[in-house]
Amino acid sequence: MIAERYPEDAWIHAYTDGSATNAVANGGAGVLVRSPEGHTSTAGIPTGKYCSNYAAEVQAIMQAASMIHDSESECPQVVFLSDALSALEALAGNKLPRLMEKLQELAKTRRVVLQWVPAHCGIPGNETADELAKLGAREEQPDNLVSFAEKKTLVKAAMRPQSTRDAYHLLERWQQVVIIRLRTGHCRLNAHMFRKLKLTPSPTCPCGLEDQTPEHVLMTCPQLKPIRDKVWPASVPLRTKLYGSRQDLEATTSFVSQTKLMV
Repeated sequence: MIAERYPEDAWIHAYTDGSATNAVANGGAGVLVRSPEGHTSTAGIPTGKYCSNYAAEVQAIMQAASMIHDSESECPQVVFLSDALSALEALAGNKLPRLMEKLQELAKTRRVVLQWVPAHCGIPGNETADELAKLGAREEQPDNLVSFAEKKTLVKAAMRPQSTRDAYHLLERWQQVVIIRLRTGHCRLNAHMFRKLKLTPSPTCPCGLEDQTPEHVLMTCPQLKPIRDKVWPASVPLRTKLYGSRQDLEATTSFVSQTKLMV
């Protein structure tokens, strides 16, 4: 789809990704930019000692915009390809003024498009940006300023006793992404994609019974019952599936993986 909608001989492709240790520290931003002229540039930069995944992902898009602005490519079209659904939603809601200003500056000379892409689905550019973000996170970190909202999140995480910390932090990053999206509902299921982004024609699940929400998928969708019964032979509450032990959360991510759902 990407190759058809944004052919590489007519568009600059900018893949971006961000990551942070335990989602709260030592951030890294990864960028891969390819131009139709055949030029490729990359960046893996640290984004701060105190940084969330979200902040790192925003910084990655900022870095990509700067790289394209400074590039010698004469291509008049650029597509930013990011799996950071929350960052793209924030942009759509005018909640990232600095980034919006950066993109608007770029839009004075080029057509600018932001395109969501699924994470960890084998898209080469996206996988490269992910690896670059991890490399950036390993670099020496600057003492960065954080917003008040981010500061509260980071302080709460730091002061929480290890024994009571969310088992989410023990998961691999792709599993963390799945769990957070299911918990918040900010995911690629039809209900959210229709109501918030208008990217699906209907909020209804393919089963036709009700809206495709995390609760419906995890608990009641009849089409997914065989896999659900395989992963959870006995009845398991929704809260346990989303907030339980590491084993509980791994079962949930295994279920999602087996269903082939893109959340």
